[in-house]
Amino acid sequence: MNTLDDAASTTLRRLDPADRQVHPGARAAADLEAILSSPLGSPCPPAARARGRTGRRRPGVPARRLVVVGGLAAAAALGLVLLEPLAGGDPAFATWTGVPSGLSATEEAAAVVECRDSSAEAAQGDDPFADRLASGLRTATPVVVERRGAWTTVVLAGADGFSALCITDDSAPPFAGAMIGALGTPDGFVEPQPREVRASSLGMGATGGGEVSVAVGVAGSDVVAVVYRSRVHGDVSATVNHGHFALWLPGDELTDASSQGVDVEVTYRDGATATARLTL
Repeated sequence: MNTLDDAASTTLRRLDPADRQVHPGARAAADLEAILSSPLGSPCPPAARARGRTGRRRPGVPARRLVVVGGLAAAAALGLVLLEPLAGGDPAFATWTGVPSGLSATEEAAAVVECRDSSAEAAQGDDPFADRLASGLRTATPVVVERRGAWTTVVLAGADGFSALCITDDSAPPFAGAMIGALGTPDGFVEPQPREVRASSLGMGATGGGEVSVAVGVAGSDVVAVVYRSRVHGDVSATVNHGHFALWLPGDELTDASSQGVDVEVTYRDGATATARLTL
């Protein structure tokens, strides 16, 4: 089972404004207890104010900040992001769709640049873990770029299973946009078998607009489609491209997926289908 990458934990501690003299293990335990004891739908603790807009950044405007939250280590191999409440934009994920669509070449290029910039900001620092993140990001290439309503998803992938995930509300006003994301390299990565799917980020995060369930990972060369059958939203189709897949949906359906697993339907190049179980 993959756990939160040490590099991700280091990134969290560097970006966290809390007292750095407190032992990080004690802080992580306290954060986790606070998150688990909070009622569903309650506002999340502030992590970082998102800035800019995908494809609409003005010169000198920084990318949205990507912050890894260690309290969600049990829910994601790379750490889902915890955000401040949305200011405008797409409240309650009203525009979200279970079937993704594509972007124009210009929009796709802008989304990739913003995800790379935001991830690079999170990977800044002078420790070895930050160096490893920055190195992985420099050579990472876009493998998934999709749109679900007002939301754009980008996955950048590199060597040894490195990936950076950004899910952005493009409709939010400038300086108030929301980003959900992950950054890091899972332990013990091996390339998937031709008919295998394996999660790298799996679980539930929360924003002021509500909970979000995410399943992102690698797919073997024979895999052409991945579908999660949501009890609330119906079929949720992943984008499958360049040996990776990505899907997400509003709600907390995947809260326990990292430990208990979740079934998805996989379609292979020869037309056959099978049920695969994603876990971390």
